[in-house]
Amino acid sequence: MITKKHHKVLVFCILIFIFSIFAYNVDSRLVANDEQPIFVIPVSIAKDGGTTQYYGIGYKVISWNVLSIKEINGKEVDGKMIGYEISTLFNLQHIDDGPKKELNFVPNK
Repeated sequence: MITKKHHKVLVFCILIFIFSIFAYNVDSRLVANDEQPIFVIPVSIAKDGGTTQYYGIGYKVISWNVLSIKEINGKEVDGKMIGYEISTLFNLQHIDDGPKKELNFVPNK
């Protein structure tokens, strides 16, 4: 028999599950457009230029920000390789593995 306490716990768990699906969908759309996700918490920052790992409920976002030098018109230009990637709890990407997608180069001003 389900008591009031069990009912409240069950409703709370269902609400958290629904919210996590909503948050993942919103953040994955933002990440697909290389925009900052909103339903995540920053967890760690790497010493590679500022790559940041974020965690949401059941997923992880990596904001790549890697110092880089690129040759443009015969000149070496300092800048950063930037971009976002999202992975689920069941297929987490580790920051040491590097980005799985091509990052955008942004020159320093």
